[in-house]
Amino acid sequence: MKYRGWLLAAAFMLSGCQSMAGSEMAADTAVEDSRQLVEMPAQARVYMREDMLDHLAAMSEIMGLMSTEDWVAAAEVAETRMGRSSMGKYRDTGMGPGRFMPLEMRQLGWNMHEAASRFAEVAKTGDGPRAWAALQDVTASCVACHYSYRTR
Repeated sequence: MKYRGWLLAAAFMLSGCQSMAGSEMAADTAVEDSRQLVEMPAQARVYMREDMLDHLAAMSEIMGLMSTEDWVAAAEVAETRMGRSSMGKYRDTGMGPGRFMPLEMRQLGWNMHEAASRFAEVAKTGDGPRAWAALQDVTASCVACHYSYRTR
Protein backbone atom coordinates (compact mmCIF):
# COMPACT_ATOMS: atom_id res chain seq x y z
CA MET A 1 0.00 0.00 0.00
CA LYS A 2 2.87 2.40 0.63
CA TYR A 3 3.57 2.51 -3.14
CA ARG A 4 0.01 3.48 -4.05
CA GLY A 5 0.69 7.22 -3.85
CA TRP A 6 3.82 6.85 -5.96
CA LEU A 7 1.94 4.80 -8.56
CA LEU A 8 -0.86 7.37 -8.75
CA ALA A 9 1.68 10.17 -9.17
CA ALA A 10 3.50 8.25 -11.89
CA ALA A 11 0.24 7.54 -13.71
CA PHE A 12 -0.72 11.21 -13.50
CA MET A 13 2.67 12.31 -14.84
CA LEU A 14 2.52 9.83 -17.70
CA SER A 15 -0.95 10.99 -18.72
CA GLY A 16 0.31 14.57 -18.70
CA CYS A 17 3.29 13.62 -20.84
CA GLN A 18 1.01 11.78 -23.20
CA SER A 19 -1.27 14.80 -23.67
CA MET A 20 1.76 17.09 -24.13
CA ALA A 21 3.17 14.70 -26.73
CA GLY A 22 -0.18 14.72 -28.50
CA SER A 23 -0.24 18.52 -28.65
CA GLU A 24 3.39 18.59 -29.86
CA MET A 25 2.53 16.10 -32.60
CA ALA A 26 -0.41 18.29 -33.63
CA ALA A 27 1.91 21.31 -33.75
CA ASP A 28 4.47 19.34 -35.77
CA THR A 29 1.90 18.42 -38.40
CA ALA A 30 1.19 22.10 -38.92
CA VAL A 31 4.81 22.64 -40.02
CA GLU A 32 5.10 22.78 -43.79
CA ASP A 33 6.91 19.88 -45.42
CA SER A 34 9.15 21.42 -48.07
CA ARG A 35 10.02 18.12 -49.75
CA GLN A 36 8.70 17.64 -53.27
CA LEU A 37 5.46 15.68 -53.34
CA VAL A 38 5.63 12.78 -55.79
CA GLU A 39 2.23 11.45 -56.68
CA MET A 40 1.88 7.85 -57.74
CA PRO A 41 -0.86 5.24 -57.78
CA ALA A 42 -1.62 3.60 -54.44
CA GLN A 43 -0.19 0.22 -55.49
CA ALA A 44 3.11 1.78 -56.56
CA ARG A 45 3.26 3.57 -53.20
CA VAL A 46 2.62 0.25 -51.42
CA TYR A 47 5.47 -1.40 -53.35
CA MET A 48 7.80 1.49 -52.60
CA ARG A 49 6.94 1.47 -48.88
CA GLU A 50 7.55 -2.30 -48.74
CA ASP A 51 10.95 -1.77 -50.34
CA MET A 52 11.86 1.12 -48.04
CA LEU A 53 10.97 -0.92 -44.96
CA ASP A 54 12.99 -3.86 -46.26
CA HIS A 55 15.92 -1.54 -46.98
CA LEU A 56 15.82 -0.36 -43.35
CA ALA A 57 15.72 -3.94 -42.12
CA ALA A 58 18.55 -4.88 -44.49
CA MET A 59 20.69 -1.97 -43.23
CA SER A 60 20.16 -3.13 -39.66
CA GLU A 61 21.07 -6.69 -40.61
CA ILE A 62 24.13 -5.52 -42.54
CA MET A 63 25.43 -3.46 -39.61
CA GLY A 64 24.87 -6.39 -37.26
CA LEU A 65 26.82 -8.69 -39.58
CA MET A 66 29.59 -6.11 -39.90
CA SER A 67 29.85 -5.83 -36.12
CA THR A 68 30.69 -9.55 -36.03
CA GLU A 69 32.96 -9.18 -39.08
CA ASP A 70 30.81 -11.49 -41.19
CA TRP A 71 31.70 -9.56 -44.34
CA VAL A 72 30.50 -12.15 -46.85
CA ALA A 73 27.04 -12.35 -45.30
CA ALA A 74 26.82 -8.55 -45.11
CA ALA A 75 27.75 -8.36 -48.79
CA GLU A 76 25.07 -10.92 -49.69
CA VAL A 77 22.34 -9.04 -47.83
CA ALA A 78 23.38 -5.74 -49.41
CA GLU A 79 23.45 -7.10 -52.95
CA THR A 80 20.27 -9.16 -52.86
CA ARG A 81 18.08 -6.71 -50.96
CA MET A 82 19.49 -3.30 -51.92
CA GLY A 83 21.99 -3.71 -54.75
CA ARG A 84 21.60 -3.77 -58.51
CA SER A 85 20.27 -7.33 -58.42
CA SER A 86 17.26 -6.17 -56.36
CA MET A 87 16.07 -3.72 -59.01
CA GLY A 88 13.09 -4.17 -61.29
CA LYS A 89 11.07 -6.68 -59.30
CA TYR A 90 7.80 -4.83 -60.06
CA ARG A 91 8.54 -4.20 -63.73
CA ASP A 92 5.95 -6.68 -64.99
CA THR A 93 3.18 -5.21 -62.83
CA GLY A 94 3.20 -1.81 -64.49
CA MET A 95 3.26 -0.36 -60.98
CA GLY A 96 6.99 -0.21 -60.37
CA PRO A 97 7.51 2.94 -58.29
CA GLY A 98 10.40 4.16 -60.44
CA ARG A 99 8.16 4.84 -63.41
CA PHE A 100 6.27 7.46 -61.38
CA MET A 101 9.31 9.23 -59.94
CA PRO A 102 10.80 12.41 -61.36
CA LEU A 103 14.13 11.70 -63.04
CA GLU A 104 16.14 13.24 -60.18
CA MET A 105 14.43 11.01 -57.61
CA ARG A 106 14.91 7.96 -59.80
CA GLN A 107 18.61 8.84 -60.11
CA LEU A 108 18.92 8.92 -56.32
CA GLY A 109 17.39 5.44 -56.22
CA TRP A 110 19.79 4.17 -58.87
CA ASN A 111 22.67 5.71 -56.91
CA MET A 112 21.56 3.82 -53.79
CA HIS A 113 21.39 0.51 -55.67
CA GLU A 114 24.82 1.16 -57.22
CA ALA A 115 26.29 2.13 -53.83
CA ALA A 116 24.89 -1.05 -52.24
CA SER A 117 26.52 -3.17 -54.95
CA ARG A 118 29.83 -1.32 -54.51
CA PHE A 119 29.57 -1.88 -50.76
CA ALA A 120 29.00 -5.60 -51.38
CA GLU A 121 32.16 -5.81 -53.48
CA VAL A 122 34.23 -4.00 -50.83
CA ALA A 123 32.73 -6.01 -47.96
CA LYS A 124 33.72 -9.27 -49.65
CA THR A 125 37.37 -8.22 -49.31
CA GLY A 126 37.03 -8.13 -45.51
CA ASP A 127 38.51 -4.62 -45.33
CA GLY A 128 36.41 -3.27 -42.45
CA PRO A 129 37.29 0.45 -42.67
CA ARG A 130 36.67 0.51 -46.43
CA ALA A 131 33.41 -1.42 -45.99
CA TRP A 132 32.12 1.02 -43.39
CA ALA A 133 33.04 3.94 -45.68
CA ALA A 134 31.25 2.25 -48.59
CA LEU A 135 28.17 1.68 -46.44
CA GLN A 136 28.07 5.40 -45.72
CA ASP A 137 27.64 5.99 -49.47
CA VAL A 138 24.51 3.81 -49.33
CA THR A 139 23.01 5.72 -46.42
CA ALA A 140 23.91 9.06 -48.02
CA SER A 141 21.76 8.11 -51.01
CA CYS A 142 18.88 7.19 -48.70
CA VAL A 143 19.15 10.45 -46.81
CA ALA A 144 19.32 12.55 -50.00
CA CYS A 145 16.14 10.99 -51.36
CA HIS A 146 14.14 11.04 -48.14
CA TYR A 147 15.26 14.60 -47.48
CA SER A 148 14.09 15.75 -50.93
CA TYR A 149 10.95 13.76 -51.74
CA ARG A 150 7.73 12.48 -50.19
CA THR A 151 4.75 10.54 -51.47
CA ARG A 152 2.09 11.82 -49.10
